[in-house]
Order: sequence, then C-alpha cells, then structure tokens
Amino acid sequence: MKKHTLLSDIAVFLLIIFLFIVPPFFSQAVTQTKPLFSGWSFPWYQILLAFLSILILLFYYEKNDRRTLLVFPVLFTSGMLFSTSFFCRFLSEITGAFDGNLIVTKPEDLVQWLFCLLNFLCAAFFEEVIYRFYFIDQFFSLITRKKVWPLSRIICELTGLLCFAFAHLYMGWISVLNAVFAHIFLRLCYKKIGKLWSCVLSHFIYNVISLILL
Repeated sequence: MKKHTLLSDIAVFLLIIFLFIVPPFFSQAVTQTKPLFSGWSFPWYQILLAFLSILILLFYYEKNDRRTLLVFPVLFTSGMLFSTSFFCRFLSEITGAFDGNLIVTKPEDLVQWLFCLLNFLCAAFFEEVIYRFYFIDQFFSLITRKKVWPLSRIICELTGLLCFAFAHLYMGWISVLNAVFAHIFLRLCYKKIGKLWSCVLSHFIYNVISLILL
C-alpha cells in the first residue's frame, strides 16, 4: 500500500464508503413482480464508479511484477463462482426462498446487449477494486498504522465480506449467501496471484453467463 498522510487516507476512505459501500444498502428490494433490471440504457453511473476506481488504483495500488498466467485463475475462480451459485439456487428451490423466482429483464437488441456488457464490465471492475482490494487493505492499514493488534486482519476481512454480502440483500437472503461465497473465492484469487484482473474477468464472465441462464 502506497504511503499517504493519515488525514488524506481517512478522508478518501470515508468518501469511498459513502460512494460505494452505503448506496447498495438503500436499494429497493426486488419483488416477484418487479424485474431485477428495468432496462438496459447507457450505464453512466457504472462508468463514473469505474472511473473513480481507476483513480483509487492510481493512488493506492502497488504494481505487482510477478508474471502470472490469467487463464487458470480465471477458469478456476469462475468455476467456483458457478458451483456456489448452483448450490445457492438449489437451497432456494428446496427452501422456497424468494430468489429463485426473480423476474429478469434481458437485453432485447444489439445496442442493449452492448450496454449490458459495458454495465457488467464496469460493475465487475469497480466492485473488485473496492471490495477485494481497497476497502479491506486500506481498513487494515488505517487501524494498524501504529501497531498491528490481534485479530485485526480477521476483523478487516470479515468487515469487507459482510459489506459485499449485504450489499446484495435487495435480491434476497440467498443472494447474500451467494455473495459470501463469491467474495471468499474472489478475495482468495486476488491474494493468491496479487492481481485484480483475474478477479474482474471471473466476475464479469459469471455475471454475463448468469444473465443468459436466468
């Protein structure tokens, strides 16, 4: 993590919380009569968040010079994401949970598909930057600036996991459980190879294929 002043780090951290972490908790719950996506217009908001995420990388991300092939991490992580998704869907079916009956509005033409892919790519990018990299590592850096205390790493990891998981509460509790597993595998992928791109690609592939299969 690059060195900055304590005041600037706290200010940026709080800004990121209010821009990225807090808004999903105010998302309106999806019902069986309300589509998960109301339409596929140009994703201005997602592009803005992706741009802000690029700024975060410029100021906080330290380049990893290790040469790592992306193919295996992407395939393995994507496979684990789909495996846990099928498991959660199975739980949804046997428990009668709400998530299995979501109405999903799919793109209807080429333009909507392009907007959809751009939406998913930007969303996967800024979620990986924020949840798998910045929030956890910066939280750890702030609370251990003077001294690393017991359980600090565990607390930071759990906080990041819970923030990402409950950001999906608007889709139901099964989606929260699915997000828990997804975060674990994506975070492990990032910590294992030290690069975010495998996580972004895995996340993007998972979202696109999930939409097609729904």
